[in-house]
Amino acid sequence: MKRFARSSSGVTLLEIMLVLAIAANILVMSIRFYQTASANQQANAALEMILGITAAADSLKEATGSYLQANVNTDSIQSLMPNNSMTSPWNSPITVPPSDVADNVFEIVFTKVPTAVCVILKSHLSVNKKYVVDVASRCGSGNFFGVLYYSGDVR
Repeated sequence: MKRFARSSSGVTLLEIMLVLAIAANILVMSIRFYQTASANQQANAALEMILGITAAADSLKEATGSYLQANVNTDSIQSLMPNNSMTSPWNSPITVPPSDVADNVFEIVFTKVPTAVCVILKSHLSVNKKYVVDVASRCGSGNFFGVLYYSGDVR
């Protein structure tokens, strides 16, 4: 007596569902990683811009001894910076309002800062005591993020 083996050539519905579930998990994890990496990249670029603006303001201050007398503002900073360096990584303008608070303080203002980037900026800037996040700063589109820089003795 001969037995015929039943051959199965194909995949079952269970196997297809398992492959789709694994693919969906990989896709979700990669999207989350991309969003985090993108926010970190934008925050690092913004921090580099803050350092560049601070260096330009300090250069202007050297002649007069104060940010107020050196007339530190967006235009004077822009004249010392490369083209498009006063535009944030998320394509909104960076401004430096004229200093009217004190001789040793100036402010850098970012607008429309994404919330994830704002959180990273706050944590990075809190390490350096010369930078203080403006208490009126709010994160998210339509809001601003202000950074006060103190030269010399801080607060």
